[in-house]
Amino acid sequence: MLDYKYPIISGCVLVIFSIKVFAQFDWQIRDGFDDITSRMGKVGADNCKVVDRNALFLPQDSVTHVPNIRQIGIDPVLPNRTNLLQLHNMALSRAFFYSFILQRAADDDEPGFMYYFLSAISDVAANRFINSSAIYFSPNMSFTPSYKGFFNKTMPLFAPRAFRSDDFNDPFHLERISTLNTIEAVDLGAIPNNSMSMNYTHSHYKINDWYSAWLPDFTRRQDSKTTYSVQITHANGTNETFTWHGPP
Repeated sequence: MLDYKYPIISGCVLVIFSIKVFAQFDWQIRDGFDDITSRMGKVGADNCKVVDRNALFLPQDSVTHVPNIRQIGIDPVLPNRTNLLQLHNMALSRAFFYSFILQRAADDDEPGFMYYFLSAISDVAANRFINSSAIYFSPNMSFTPSYKGFFNKTMPLFAPRAFRSDDFNDPFHLERISTLNTIEAVDLGAIPNNSMSMNYTHSHYKINDWYSAWLPDFTRRQDSKTTYSVQITHANGTNETFTWHGPP
């Protein structure tokens, strides 16, 4: 006759141990971190095109204590929020430069298409905490003086974007450690004709809330825009005060 005493005891010990392991975190209350992790885990490359667009955005209060440029010197900037302040300053710096140069320079001296790519790449390369930078144009609002064949003709869409690529799996990185030095640059406006889901100006491009908030610009009155002025001293000794429209 077989003795089942020891297998039964072992089975009971295994069940009790498993219940104890699986239940040791049940007493913890679900917090905001669990909510954010759950939201991010539900969206992936396989389902992002079919999920509800509201599931593609995190709540506005996901990041707290965001530095306010108008309150610098009044409200303290937390040590772990200084990178957000750097990001804000770089965005303003680019906005001021492009606003100034596109209104001040002659048509032949305006930045060409390649300059926009290099500018986006330099934004990412200058700060290891910035993983992406892009410049988006409204439809038929971008042209370059570099192409002499069709001068003053616009591109339907143009959006140079640079992003940091993970190069840990490159064959020449034997340590399999990302260097943070590989940057890819693409034109998000180079899409197939009549493609709605890839057109960043179309509502089917689900994450384009930022686009509709700024572009296209239907303002007809120039005096309603924010203006800036700068005094320029030329090499021949003459002075000039130039006024241009800049970021709000």
